[in-house]
Amino acid sequence: MKSILEDINAVVGVTGSFVCNAEGTLVARALPSVFDDASFLPPARTILQTIEGLETTRRRRVHELDLVFREGRMVVKNLRVACLYILCVRTINVPLLNLTANVAAKKLTEVLKEKEPPRPSAPPSPAQEVGEATAIEEELPPGATDLLLTRAREAISAAQGRAVLLRMLGGLAVKEVCPSAASMTLPPDRLDLDFAAYGRQRRDIDGVMEILGYEPHQRFNALHGHRRLKYSDPEEGVMIDVFVDSFHMCHQLPFANRLELHQSTIPLADLLLSKLQIVQMGEKDLRDIYVILYDHELGAEADADSVDAVFIARLCGDDWGWYKTVTMNIERSIDLVDDFLAGEQQRAYVTRARQLREMIEAAPKSLRWQARARIGEARRWYDLPEE
Repeated sequence: MKSILEDINAVVGVTGSFVCNAEGTLVARALPSVFDDASFLPPARTILQTIEGLETTRRRRVHELDLVFREGRMVVKNLRVACLYILCVRTINVPLLNLTANVAAKKLTEVLKEKEPPRPSAPPSPAQEVGEATAIEEELPPGATDLLLTRAREAISAAQGRAVLLRMLGGLAVKEVCPSAASMTLPPDRLDLDFAAYGRQRRDIDGVMEILGYEPHQRFNALHGHRRLKYSDPEEGVMIDVFVDSFHMCHQLPFANRLELHQSTIPLADLLLSKLQIVQMGEKDLRDIYVILYDHELGAEADADSVDAVFIARLCGDDWGWYKTVTMNIERSIDLVDDFLAGEQQRAYVTRARQLREMIEAAPKSLRWQARARIGEARRWYDLPEE
């Protein structure tokens, strides 16, 4: 485990790292000699209790904590069987750190699970014997992906019947249009559906959702309906987010004249951009990027089955912020490809990713791009996504 921690420590700005198990016992450390157990274990155990309390009150898993102090920073990754603690400088490049730390966290989890002794199964409590629910299930059932795809297709079909353009986006859209997604991407962790739509059809969208039995989140829609709408199914627990006119996380991805280009999802180029725009990219987004470019060649707008590289290059040539994030994430994905792809899959992805990067670099750059490029990273070029 120490070699895994040393990989994290190699990131610029990291002071050291260590791992404590679920009971707060130190199981591995790669820290400077000035740190003794008495200085960092009590705070580590307090953080474990904090995570447990947050999960109890929020009723969902806390994946990580980012604690910023006057003279430093601690990033904590919840591995379930343990916690990974990373000590670093206050100004560390967190997205860059996460790319290494998330891979390391996965490796540490595998090692810890191998070392963990099998736990004897406890006898069922009286409540369990009569079928009373005693815990909130963390994992969705195996058929969650099929259920969500079925509900998404039903919504798109119902919308089409009312001449409404409703298109899938996000990880579910990747599963819809990428044959390799079943084996290469991660399953959903929530019963959520994400759609793209035009604001001019908002009233018709309400009508479609009503027909399908989804209830509007009236207060949210009244306040934020110009950019986002929410609906839910009280019986199945499916939640729907409709992004209106654009998809905005770290950058603004407009839908204008784009939703007509594909029958069920936003175009492949837009789908790829929706992932490449994420500055603090996680494993799920990274896998989606791999599968999109592995399953689809680079092409032009006229071909719905290829990624419109010209569109991507034009967008990045007009906006330096988009350019910076997209090229940065392409390079990250290539650097980490050995951890996810091998053989033909790896060769196909790397070839297309590099070709896309070359097209972006060769595209003409606008005056606006050139002006922003002079400022560079001295000013933040991306937005922080909403919780």
